[in-house]
Order: sequence, then structure tokens, then C-alpha cells
Amino acid sequence: MSVTALVPDRSLPTSTMPLITTSGSVIHRLFGYLDGVHGSSFRVLKIYLASLAVTFLPLVLSALFSPFSLVTPTATHRLPFLCDWNVLFMFLVSFPCLMILTVTDQDELVRALETVQADGTITISDIQKYQLTTRWQTNFHVANVVGQLLGLVVGSVVAYLNYLAYAPASVGFWIANNDHLLPAGVVFLFCIFLFYTLVPIYIIRNVAVSLLFRDIVAHSQLHMLPLHPDKSGGLRPVGRLGLRNQYALSLLGINVVLLVTVSILYLDIPAPLNTLLLVAVLAYLILGPAVFVAPLLPFRGGMLRSKSQLLGEVAQRIRRELERLRTQLPSGPILKEDEELIERLRKIGAVIEELPVWPFDASTLRKFLAAYAIPILSSAGYPAAKMAFDVTKSYLSI
Repeated sequence: MSVTALVPDRSLPTSTMPLITTSGSVIHRLFGYLDGVHGSSFRVLKIYLASLAVTFLPLVLSALFSPFSLVTPTATHRLPFLCDWNVLFMFLVSFPCLMILTVTDQDELVRALETVQADGTITISDIQKYQLTTRWQTNFHVANVVGQLLGLVVGSVVAYLNYLAYAPASVGFWIANNDHLLPAGVVFLFCIFLFYTLVPIYIIRNVAVSLLFRDIVAHSQLHMLPLHPDKSGGLRPVGRLGLRNQYALSLLGINVVLLVTVSILYLDIPAPLNTLLLVAVLAYLILGPAVFVAPLLPFRGGMLRSKSQLLGEVAQRIRRELERLRTQLPSGPILKEDEELIERLRKIGAVIEELPVWPFDASTLRKFLAAYAIPILSSAGYPAAKMAFDVTKSYLSI
């Protein structure tokens, strides 16, 4: 199905109606105004710079006016601002990239679904296109509103927990002094609020996309294309949407690793925060494969059914030919044409057997595995480096 759905009209057989998934989304509306500045060119760069302008830039300016050094630890402030790799990565990389993925998801969804329709991989009747478009524009409006309300709650709760965890003087964090927040601390909590408000919005929109895919597969005909250049039966554009989700999760995973590292090196963190860090690590290990696979599961089911149907048709044709040849065995030899027909059917069956059953190719899978493994491997970086340093120091002291 294409998001550019064909809608029945009284004067024309069909007309074009794009599916809009951004209704009710404040983020998409605000960043939509950026497209009015020099058009839609450099859109990703504009989103990135705007994200820095509302988070990292205020953080830096407020930290500059802090009474403490940005780089030199003290007895009471063991973690200076520029040594807080977690915060630097979060607002220089994670938050802007998550914002880019959120704002551009409408365009990526449209492009993917239009491509598979243009290739003939998915076909759907005009009336079904209209019904799906109408239904899912309403569903996405609800998803956007719910995601934003949930995001406000989650962002507020996480910001408050950060205040409880880092405000005490015994912790040694750069946002507070003598149990009181500095202006930089107020800005930090606001940035944390923005970050964790965005996360539920992104998650709920991707859940809605997964449900949309299931609805599309249920009301369309899937025609996998043997020997398609994308090596995914023509569905690789859909598979790439799952890869985008993994990129977002990998960024969050790296942030968890950096948070754990700076906490161990610089801070005296309370036991409850250690528990939260452990939960975050376990959640990443479990959710990593899930966020990649979940949007693609509806297409896997459709691909399996399509492949089974094609194999069944070839098997039925072979069975009919063998029955015909069996009736001819008493009366004469099998002709060469009959042998060639059976061989052709076997080759057709072999081609169908090689059809993929997931909407991604080996290249996409390798990218997913690499993105999934980066936070896991980086978590071992500090212990490995420390062990190597200790061994070298011990060796040199002998």
C-alpha cells in the first residue's frame, strides 16, 4: 500500500490523499516552521541546530557562570561539567538525533510505502486505501496526543528523580552546591525533562507504525519479487524503518554506558540509582532486538504466507504432471518435452524456496547487529582499559 492513498471521488474515479501521521503533534508542527526557512533544504541540519539551541547551548552558558571549574574536580564537586560525558553525549548527540528521527519519520514512512507500491510488492484496492488512510490519520492523531501527555508525565518524573539523586552535596555533581540547585542545575533538569518527554513520543509513534503495518498486510496482497535487487523480495524499504529504531536505542544505550562510567569514576551515587542503572542495562539487552523486529513482524507473516502459496501452486502443478505421466507409462516412453517441463517446474520451485521471509537483507542485518553491539562493547571499554593499565603498571614496577 502507498501512503498516497487513492480516495473515491464523485467526479473522478480516484484522487490522491496522503496519509498524514503528524496531526496533533506539537513537535512536527514546531519543526514544520523550519521548512519555511530556505525551504526544506538542510532540514536535518536545521533540526540538529535547533535541538542544540534549546538544550546544549543554555547548558553551556549556565555552566560558564557557575562558581566551579568546568574541567577541574574539587573535593566537593568531583564531576565538573565538561567531564560529564553522559550529559555531553546526551545533548550533543542523543537528543538531536532522536529529534531528527522523530521529525523525519513521516517522510521515511511515506517513502518506504510508496516504494513498495511502485514496485508492485504490495497492492491494495482503492477503497481499502481510502479506509486505511482515514482510519490511521485518526489513530495517529490519538497516538500523538497520548504520547505527548505521557511524555510530559515521564519527563517530569525523571527530572524530579534526577533532582533527588544529584542535588545532595554528598554526591559531588556539578548542578548543585550545598544541597541547593545552581542556575546550571535548573537548566539541566529542564533539558532532562525535554529529553524524557521526547522518548515516549518516539516510542508510541513507532508502536502506531507497527500496528499500521499489521493493518496494511491484513488488507492488501503481498507479491514478493524473486531476484529483486534489494534481496528482500522488494520489502527492504520497510526493513530500514526497523533499523532506524535500533539506531535510536543504541544512542540511549551509549548514554547508559557513559552514565555508569562517570558515576563510578566521579560520584558517590546512592544504592537506588545503582538499581535503576542495572534495570536500564537489562532493558537495553532485551529491547534491542525487539524494537528492530517488532515493526517488521506483520510483513514476515505475509511473506511466509506468500511463499507458502507459491510453493503450493508449483507443487500442485508438479503433482498433476506426474499423475498425467503415470497414466502414459503403460502406453509408451516419456517424451523429452515432459522431462523438460518437470525440470522447469523444479527450477521454479528452487527460486521460490530462496525467497526471503524477513523484509531486510544481510546488509541491513549487519547494520542492526553493529548498532546493537556498540553499547555492549563500549561498556567493556573502561574495565578493559583499567585492567590493561593495572597490568602494565604492575609489570613496569617489577
